[in-house]
Amino acid sequence: MSRFSSRSTAQDVVRGVDLTGKVAVVTGGNAGIGVETVRALAGAGADVVFTSRNVEAGNKVVDRLQAEGVKGKLTVKQLDLASLNDIQSRVEAIQAAAPVIDYLILNAGVLSGPAKTKEGFEMSIGTNHIGHFHFTKCLLPKLKKQGRPARVVVLSSRAHFGARDLPMDDLNWERRRYSAWPAYNASKLCNLLFAKELARRTREAGDDIEVFALHPGVIGTSLFSGESLSNFAVRIAKAIPFFPLLKSPEQGAATSVYAATSPELNGQSGAYLSDCKVTGTSVLGQDANLAKQLWEKTEEMIAGALRS
Repeated sequence: MSRFSSRSTAQDVVRGVDLTGKVAVVTGGNAGIGVETVRALAGAGADVVFTSRNVEAGNKVVDRLQAEGVKGKLTVKQLDLASLNDIQSRVEAIQAAAPVIDYLILNAGVLSGPAKTKEGFEMSIGTNHIGHFHFTKCLLPKLKKQGRPARVVVLSSRAHFGARDLPMDDLNWERRRYSAWPAYNASKLCNLLFAKELARRTREAGDDIEVFALHPGVIGTSLFSGESLSNFAVRIAKAIPFFPLLKSPEQGAATSVYAATSPELNGQSGAYLSDCKVTGTSVLGQDANLAKQLWEKTEEMIAGALRS
């Protein structure tokens, strides 16, 4: 059983752990819990390649963490998960910066209003799920052939419980009335189902890859900018000392770092974590057939977009 709790930080998880020689790739490592994930891993000795839409913002993180004396090498690479073409054009440079990938942490995320990705996908599902799906598929051959174990960590959310359905014929919210929060919930369910199906596929292929999805907790970060309900909840949480639901970014990154590095999780690929513990999902989150359908539909959507 994990010795960590909802109050544990990413630094707590790696205290006394030597990650020298390990290499991590972290999306969205320039802000919020992404920075804390990078800080903890590099502080324990891992080399970390992290992505940012804004390289200047990423370089500021590198400068700050290097000034703190983190042991691992830090490299920032530009990546826009809202563009499939950008992902394809950047992945070679990201792979070159990471000779092996021990930990692939899909951390970046958005909660958007009515907006579209470069290929016309609804922004939340297009960035949170489709972008990460394509990025992972591009890296998967490397993970399979590198000759050492790898872990893929997918940041989902307890928000996935709010997704009441996931119609394969309307993942872009073109036939239903659009609302930002339900769209975000659906994208987080997609993250969970993607992790579940990737775990099944790699396990059946005999690949030395383990996959975990997780809920990081409710954190007052820029993810929620522009979304009034979430802003209200965060403001209330910040106004109440020791509010039990709100975590600091340092605490929010703990489960990501735990999922990437903990030997306690060996053999549990496909598990969903919260507060550094394996926990349950929604009924839809357990639906293996839905996970398979989503995988196939996502491949179809990506292929169609890249042909256009």
